[in-house]
Amino acid sequence: MKTAKRYPFPALLRQRLQLYFADQARLPGYPGEAQFRRWAWQAVKSQYRRAEIGLLLLDEETARAYNRDYRQKDYATNVLSFALDEGEQAALAGLSGSLPVLRGDLVICPQVVAREAAEQDKILEAHFAHLTLHGVLHLMGYDHIEPDEAEAMEALEIRLMNQLGYPNPYAQDAD
Repeated sequence: MKTAKRYPFPALLRQRLQLYFADQARLPGYPGEAQFRRWAWQAVKSQYRRAEIGLLLLDEETARAYNRDYRQKDYATNVLSFALDEGEQAALAGLSGSLPVLRGDLVICPQVVAREAAEQDKILEAHFAHLTLHGVLHLMGYDHIEPDEAEAMEALEIRLMNQLGYPNPYAQDAD
């Protein structure tokens, strides 16, 4: 029996997603690295060949401190996005002569995500997927401050969620 030769993905098509976990965030029932990779790449792949995204899963106290220090909002939020400055990204791409690489960090608070999923009667995995996509889209420059931007971002999130096999996260009976 002849076996098919396996070729690795070319380096430019590989996604790099580094994950860092705070000890308090390592709780049973939360998604693993492979799931976060899949969700992040779903958002990234249409516009970038590579992504270097640090993902920190933090307890509520630490997530609250990040939100307070960087957004001046004193509560733990579900996801925060920290994109590498566009000028830095352009300089790095120019130095390497390569295609653009999405670089940034996401902070997700699993306890907040779990609480929201329960309150909104959503499947926990689907809510994690949605918030990961949402955060990565922010890294890519999408926003939802202006109504037209919010509409475009939500439409993209719905499409990406459907491609992943999840329901519309904005529907009342989403899960």
